[in-house]
Amino acid sequence: MKYIRLLKFEFKNILRDPMTLLLLVYPLMIIGIGAFIIPTLIDEYGETPGGQETASLVVIIVFASLASFVTAALLGFNLLNHRDENTLETLRVTPMSLRGYVAFKSIYAYVLAVNASFWVLFGVKHLSGEGYTFHGVNLWDSFEWPMMLLFALIAGLFTPAFALLLSALSKNKIEGFAYMKITGIVALLPALVVIEALQDFKQYFLGIFPVFWPIKAMLVDAGMLEHEHNLPVAGYLVIGVLYTLLLIIGMYRLFEHKIQG
Repeated sequence: MKYIRLLKFEFKNILRDPMTLLLLVYPLMIIGIGAFIIPTLIDEYGETPGGQETASLVVIIVFASLASFVTAALLGFNLLNHRDENTLETLRVTPMSLRGYVAFKSIYAYVLAVNASFWVLFGVKHLSGEGYTFHGVNLWDSFEWPMMLLFALIAGLFTPAFALLLSALSKNKIEGFAYMKITGIVALLPALVVIEALQDFKQYFLGIFPVFWPIKAMLVDAGMLEHEHNLPVAGYLVIGVLYTLLLIIGMYRLFEHKIQG
């Protein structure tokens, strides 16, 4: 019941809290950019068909990474805000533990991230028309919705891991914003997987970034970037889940140590 009451409190704050409202609005913004603006730019300014195709694939990967990163940043700021206002200290005199509260906020943000990731991919695919078509083939035709959902479920795990890291490393919201800008490259680096030199075993150097694993699974499932060093789709998915869960556990311990210290 305490978590149900907390969930009701979160729902009441949706329209009053600009950060939470942004969580609901930004997927629509990303869909608009991916479905209409990017295809227009590619069509008008792409120099060669091959270059357009590679650029489009990079855009798809970045969009796939963006939802969990944005949600993680907002959750991290939310936790930092509670730290600044000493809200977390009041948990000591309530029935809810720090671990329970963080778990609730993490699951809440995870659900939002999964929802955003899936609908961004699904929305861009079905609203972009022929904007990603090259040589008569639409890149999005290779991406099926079950794989998009699997991607969203696994990529969303990055949300609590990064949020806990951000809130553990930062002393306040200003420092947290600086860290977020620096680590924003996390949403971009998995796109390096399209580079030909990173198709062999060197692709796994990108595995330090959790989102790489579900992204690569989605690309392999779509029949893109084929190489003898690729794992089966299930291999990328399983490693992605286990690796990110370990990160969540490690980041929570770091966060807890920071709070109690």
